[in-house]
Amino acid sequence: MSGVKPKVLVISAHAADFCSRAGGTIANYVRAGSPVRVVDMTYGERGESNRLWLSRRNLTIEEVKAVRKEEAERAAEILGAEIRFMDFDDNPLTMNRERYEMLTSEIRDFRPTILLTHWLKDPLNPDHEVTAKAALWACVKAADPDDGKPITPNPEIFMFEPSVPTNDLSEFRPDTYIDVTETFDVKLKALREFKTQPGLPEVYTQWGMFRARQAVLRHDVHGTPGKRDVRYAEAFKRYTPWTGKYFPLSLEGC
Repeated sequence: MSGVKPKVLVISAHAADFCSRAGGTIANYVRAGSPVRVVDMTYGERGESNRLWLSRRNLTIEEVKAVRKEEAERAAEILGAEIRFMDFDDNPLTMNRERYEMLTSEIRDFRPTILLTHWLKDPLNPDHEVTAKAALWACVKAADPDDGKPITPNPEIFMFEPSVPTNDLSEFRPDTYIDVTETFDVKLKALREFKTQPGLPEVYTQWGMFRARQAVLRHDVHGTPGKRDVRYAEAFKRYTPWTGKYFPLSLEGC
């Protein structure tokens, strides 16, 4: 990338979601010199910390949150991203006007060029759905000239994986694949910091290989050379429409 670097904001429902779904993409942008900020809506203290709760008796919710916070901070540091925590509580994650305003303030403060968040449908984890809708609402709110606050242009929005490998239930059909082969080792190193979810590295290694295969097949169909070396990829669904004089495909190789 040359010129002004795009700013990437990742709005994540739980402590690990930003890393498991978009860790390689985050590392790609950081390597290219882009600022990346992660906003964790919750620590996943209830719905995604079973191993920790079973590790010893008489744990408090605040102790679990503290462990999850440390894990997420270490993972974000490995990826090279800034991280902030809303601490909205999970399972269920609920939103009210105050929380919407807090999320809007994050968008206005960071002014992202690109926003990554959850897919709109995930019946196995409704917290993901709530996060996606809240992120979209906050983007719209941030663009309103109310209360004398600065207007924030709408970012390009891409939605990442719902709960895997159950995408058939979520009707997630990606249209954008990011090659994360060069940064996948960084993603795995970050994922291993989530000791409360030790299965993440194996699951997302398999899924990264699966998405890479899809990406390669897509380029084979269109006859695009030089894409067979994609070994790991992350998949996204574009939410904001493309606007320009040409289709993006028309500019390849120009």
